[in-house]
Amino acid sequence: MEAPIKKGKMTEKTKSYIAFVFMLAAMILFAVWSAQPVESEATFTFRTNPPKAPKITYSESHNAPLEVAKVFGRASGCQDADPELIEDVARLSRRAGLDPKIAAALIAVESGCNPLAISNRGAVGLTQVRPIVWKDKYDFSRTNLLNSGENMQVGFEILAELIQQYGTYEGVRRYQGLGIGCETCDGQYTEKIFRLAGKK
Repeated sequence: MEAPIKKGKMTEKTKSYIAFVFMLAAMILFAVWSAQPVESEATFTFRTNPPKAPKITYSESHNAPLEVAKVFGRASGCQDADPELIEDVARLSRRAGLDPKIAAALIAVESGCNPLAISNRGAVGLTQVRPIVWKDKYDFSRTNLLNSGENMQVGFEILAELIQQYGTYEGVRRYQGLGIGCETCDGQYTEKIFRLAGKK
């Protein structure tokens, strides 16, 4: 006759047996799962001919400093121009809506890249602005024409407006005191600027 099963607490031996069975089952499941092939393995394929890289072109704003440097390199007095001046001419001319090559040529012809140049007619700075002519439009008590940046802002704005009103050739010609019947004006002024700028 079998001994009756006692109800109540499990013995330590029973608890160990149940834990062993669960652990064995977990190991079997893990072994079966890890033996399954992975269906979503990443595969890489390479083209035999890679796509062509797009052609890189630089906008005029990227080319502007180089164009200014080329103009200065052809101009007497500007060949040793400071890189900061080259960058400023490029940036400020573009801001004024002016061709950087024309702006650089203007500076080269007007002042020879000398920011402290003052003519016997009272023209001041890099772009040789005459305060007496432009005093109604600009407040020269607040604008320092011996400061390169301020001088270029004014000079480039004046030239850009003349070009917009009269066209490039006539606008450049008029920058030199209207260029008409002017005793002190250079008859080759516009041609010098166009030649330095590489314009025809």
